[in-house]
Amino acid sequence: MVLEIYLFIDPLNRHCYDAEKTIDNISKKLSNKVSVRFISMLNIKILNQMAARANGNFDHTLPYNIVLDSKAASFQGKKLGRRFLMDLQHEMLVNNQTYNDQLVYKLAENNGLDCEMFKEDRRSELAENMFRCDQRMVHEMSVSDPATAVLFNSAVDNNGVLIKDFDYNSLFSFCARSLKSVTHFEELVRQHQNRQGATILYPQSNFF
Repeated sequence: MVLEIYLFIDPLNRHCYDAEKTIDNISKKLSNKVSVRFISMLNIKILNQMAARANGNFDHTLPYNIVLDSKAASFQGKKLGRRFLMDLQHEMLVNNQTYNDQLVYKLAENNGLDCEMFKEDRRSELAENMFRCDQRMVHEMSVSDPATAVLFNSAVDNNGVLIKDFDYNSLFSFCARSLKSVTHFEELVRQHQNRQGATILYPQSNFF
């Protein structure tokens, strides 16, 4: 039995960065029982929120380029992609570093990426296709807010559970109980259906 966790993120949001760290720590704790994927959200609402946080001095290509960089890193391994993204976010959101090629290539090297391959992939058609895949998944799962997690259980048919406002303890408890009991996960799916009047289905756009 494996839990798949999809975390929907605004790559320039500190709250999302903290949520990523929470899920990364849970993944390490539960080892091979959990699969994690970060899904970028870059719609008009998110971009306007980014611009507001930047007090109007905002380059709208910045979050897009960050996402493409993370996709390029993930082509060399999903965990490498997540680690690269989180390192880049740490430098920008915590250390207040400016995004530029020098910073990106330093982090790529620090994470053991093949830098020549990474440079070729950064603005590739495949990276752009993966970005578009993320946006389709946001729509398919009806996610409206970043730092939202959607979980699927491999032992339960295609139905997922959406979770907001989680911390380490609450999400770890949920994951641990769901891995021990299929019935627990199925009951939460039913509760979500009753509250929302809809079912979250396994994403059709999940091809990487």
